[in-house]
Amino acid sequence: MNGKTLFRGSVGVKDLREFIVKWFKRATIVLVGACEIIYEGRASSKAGKATRLIIIKEDGTVLVHESRGREPINWQPNSTITVELVNDVMTLKAVRLKPKEVLKINMSLTDEVEALVVSLGSGKFEISGTEEELVEYLARNPTLIGEGVELVSREVITPYGRIDLIFRDRLGSLILVEVKRGVADVDAAFQLKRYVDYYKSLGIDEVVGVLVAPEATPNARKILSQYGFKLKNINLSDVR
Repeated sequence: MNGKTLFRGSVGVKDLREFIVKWFKRATIVLVGACEIIYEGRASSKAGKATRLIIIKEDGTVLVHESRGREPINWQPNSTITVELVNDVMTLKAVRLKPKEVLKINMSLTDEVEALVVSLGSGKFEISGTEEELVEYLARNPTLIGEGVELVSREVITPYGRIDLIFRDRLGSLILVEVKRGVADVDAAFQLKRYVDYYKSLGIDEVVGVLVAPEATPNARKILSQYGFKLKNINLSDVR
């Protein structure tokens, strides 16, 4: 069954519940159709009705893509999937319990979606470089964080965890850096906030937060923007 197309065609939104129940956890489901997106969690967001690409993987990972950009506008990892009908709106709901997050995909009952169901495999995946190497690389190349930046300390222990790197800019402000080797999510963004809040609680007002990662999820980006933190996209492939 590996690598086979199991279904390709149109599905009425009114039949979506039965369709999802049939294929979820058996194969990867791809849907294209008009929908409204609502995210509720430690942050919140809403995207109005538009035609979008929806991917539902066997492990409950859900991704929603639009016509531009590499990253999904919303995604939910390892979630429980339900489909329910309320007031002529079919809602596909992806729920994650820890942390509590809900992704709702609303579709009009009178619409149709184009659907593809395919069984996908997995192969051995290897990545070179480690998070520690990326931290070392940044420590040796502080200008990647900013011009005139100097390293102050590494692996600084706080009540909320270990800060990967602390720099100081030319104006004397401290720069607290959280490093992630993969895609940074809301957990990483909130961890950075805890570090910054801790230093401010010590009476140090001039503190800047920087998250270093190859990419960040849309919700992580929103949190970083909300608190005035910066994202530096640096890949492990940059490490020599």
